[in-house]
Amino acid sequence: MHKNQIVVLFAVLLMAFAVAVMLSAQEKAAAKPETIAGTLVDLKCYAAGGFLTNDHGDTKACGAMCATGGLPVGVVDAQKKVHFLGVPAPAYASLVGQEVRFTGMHGKNADLFIPEKLEVKEDGKWVEKKLPKTMM
Repeated sequence: MHKNQIVVLFAVLLMAFAVAVMLSAQEKAAAKPETIAGTLVDLKCYAAGGFLTNDHGDTKACGAMCATGGLPVGVVDAQKKVHFLGVPAPAYASLVGQEVRFTGMHGKNADLFIPEKLEVKEDGKWVEKKLPKTMM
């Protein structure tokens, strides 16, 4: 091999190594727990009518009924971003319309938030609650 070819090959290998290190660092950074806060909603009624409460119009506890029926739930944060939750919705039905804070991870293979810790705002203070059981 000529000297120029060796230099080019070395540069390419060095760049490949740098990219691999950068991707590994990003993957590790993505694995850090995050906290999301906002209003727990049933996603059907939020998507259809923008309802952030449990009562929707004349229908009392509509959000809880939808969640109990298995419709998915999520958190709408202060910027109106919707965080889809990877949880069994019926277990969270009693919290629809309440201000919640979850600590957990965003899914690696889907745009889904997987909670590891739950807090509910009660009388202006965050109170930790036990997470309902899931299948995993």
